[in-house]
Amino acid sequence: MPVFPSILYRNQYYFGQQNNKINNPGFDMRMTREEERLIRHGIIITVDENDTIYEDGALLIRGDRIADIGSDRELADKYSSVEAVIDASRKAVIPGLINTHIHSGLIRGTAEDLTLFEWLSKHVDPMHKALREEEAYGAARLCYAECLKSGTTCVMDMYRYMHRCGDAAEELGNRVILAPYVADKPGYDYFETMEANERLIRERNNTADGRVKVWVGLEHLVYCTEDAFKEAVRLAEKYDTGIHTHGEESFEMALRLTHHYGRRPTRVFFDYGILGPRAVLAHCVQVTPEEIDIIARTGTGVAHCPCSNMKLASGAAPIPAFLERGVNVGLGTDGVKENNNLDIFEEMKFASLMQKLHRLDATSMDAATTFRMATIGGARALGMDDEIGSLEVGKKADLVLVNLSALHTTPIMGGKYFNAVAHLVFAANGADVERVFVDGRPVVVDGELITASEEEIITRAQADADRLFERREPLVPDSVSIDQVEL
Repeated sequence: MPVFPSILYRNQYYFGQQNNKINNPGFDMRMTREEERLIRHGIIITVDENDTIYEDGALLIRGDRIADIGSDRELADKYSSVEAVIDASRKAVIPGLINTHIHSGLIRGTAEDLTLFEWLSKHVDPMHKALREEEAYGAARLCYAECLKSGTTCVMDMYRYMHRCGDAAEELGNRVILAPYVADKPGYDYFETMEANERLIRERNNTADGRVKVWVGLEHLVYCTEDAFKEAVRLAEKYDTGIHTHGEESFEMALRLTHHYGRRPTRVFFDYGILGPRAVLAHCVQVTPEEIDIIARTGTGVAHCPCSNMKLASGAAPIPAFLERGVNVGLGTDGVKENNNLDIFEEMKFASLMQKLHRLDATSMDAATTFRMATIGGARALGMDDEIGSLEVGKKADLVLVNLSALHTTPIMGGKYFNAVAHLVFAANGADVERVFVDGRPVVVDGELITASEEEIITRAQADADRLFERREPLVPDSVSIDQVEL
């Protein structure tokens, strides 16, 4: 029988922030160091080194940190004086999910069923030419709000005008790594410059109480010269930050790049010096055993985006091979334009099912392995595993409560038939998220964003999109093919 005792108390404490402070622009997210909140009777999935799970667990938040964690029986008496108590019966308490590769945007659902480079050239690149910074701000607010409501507390975002993306994160309360779209090849002057990236690092890195960080971002080998990659290395070393770019996802482009450079794309990255423990490559679908070896030996992280890879017919990244070599692999959704949503729960399911189908092996990518990719795997890839990615004493209190009492997550079983992790990977979705904390602060309560008005975010994003599409229309080419892309 599952171990979920009935709750004998009903202290539904809503932090004094509900109703009178929801959606208040003056809402103060700061906390005192002494403020405590006790979560009781949750199914606590720690994702620590031993994959410790408390089927009837409790967790104490003190300020911005996890102060204690264990069985409810142990902690209830120990912290009986704590007034702010949350009943987590029939809920999973999990680390905040981590999205290691997104692109904020406003063109969701408007460029469907296209090949990768037709999609890029006819829809995405013209959008960047037309984009203005206020629209980048509206797009970031839209995407970060969607992430928070679906349990994602940390994202690595590659977009433009990213000082405004930083503004959005400060307002909404999420954790973000800003990696600007930098491109310097002729014809791509509408992307970001390396000078702008350096300025962003100086002005915004480790701001918002450390929630906003800045990396060096490089769009792709097609968009960037060797000089850009060398400058990226210099900046990363100067400011002790990371580097993010796209590994190869297209089979056709991988062949073209290999022919052009005389070696595989990952070897080009290695020769340019960008790979290492502070680098993350998105996708890495079209990689050879030699490239897997390079990524593993250099300690480079991988952001796996299964839904995007399926939608754009890129293929199945060799994730089991990466994991076998000890590569830190996190999950990413990619952008709303190539995925349509930013739900990491959905990404977990498809990450597992893709490998089972591709390898014709039902044992591949089990639920526990996949869940670790969405949490501690992503944290390690981003170099943040000392602070986030698992529920452990001393770590940041970035955590999520997921309702498991819905039709699609019943029954919940304990003991021999424990199934909460399987539910999280294969049955749950972002709509099941009830509460989200970042730095110990509540940002989602009862499924509602409390740091900004969701209605206002949607209204603004719609207006921004309407203006953006009007300006973009004259810039859309009649036709394009991969052969027209200059290397």
